[in-house]
Amino acid sequence: MSGLIPLTSRELIRWYRNPVSLITGLIQPFFWIALFGSALGRFPTIFLQGAPNYITYIIGGVLSITSVFTAMFSGVNIIFDRRLGPLGRYLSSPIRRSSIVFSKIFSSTFRILVQVAILIFAAMILPNGLRFENGFSLFDSAVLITAVILLALIFSSLFSIIAIRVTRMETIFGILNLVNLPLVFVSYAMFPSGIMAGWINSIAKYNPVSWSSEAIRTVIINGTLTGSQLANVGLWLLYLTILAASLIILTYVISERGIRD
Repeated sequence: MSGLIPLTSRELIRWYRNPVSLITGLIQPFFWIALFGSALGRFPTIFLQGAPNYITYIIGGVLSITSVFTAMFSGVNIIFDRRLGPLGRYLSSPIRRSSIVFSKIFSSTFRILVQVAILIFAAMILPNGLRFENGFSLFDSAVLITAVILLALIFSSLFSIIAIRVTRMETIFGILNLVNLPLVFVSYAMFPSGIMAGWINSIAKYNPVSWSSEAIRTVIINGTLTGSQLANVGLWLLYLTILAASLIILTYVISERGIRD
């Protein structure tokens, strides 16, 4: 796609020159780990699927939530560019319209990976923090990175599609605020299924945040996986891949046909 690389570079340079966005993006997930995780430090271990403490249990959920929240702002940036003028210049230049959208999707995915690395390090140095009691291999790292990237692609694509269709900042922020809490609390990100209400548990099974959180949690807690655990992780990643691929294709089609100044 013509223009994709320079536009993505522009987004990353703009992010690099504004470190406040990185810091603010880390504050909330760090509080989830440091405060929420520590406050429930005596959570009954019978519900933690073998995790040595609650922080180790929720780190997969925190990384998934961080991926979702950062990815959502891909769409917000499209509306910012529309209001401030750059979008009009892009549309009048000889670049594909889809490159405008995908530059924001790919740059947000890169930012998410940086945030994930920092959050894992922070969780490891906290008292009674993240522990890899059964080791953590290159395969486990690949599962973690893949789950985070796929989730980022899903929600950055989804909110980019919304931003293409709406023009008011208030609209996309309203949608963002509407879906935030359900995505977190109707999922397995922070709490095990054993303590959930039956109807919430039934919905959480189909939440992509649950798929990502469970895949990451499984490799962090267990290290080397059994056959059944490997099958579960593969199934969760497959679900994420299908959803991500579908939304990326839809984003391409809609951006080529529908994005406007």
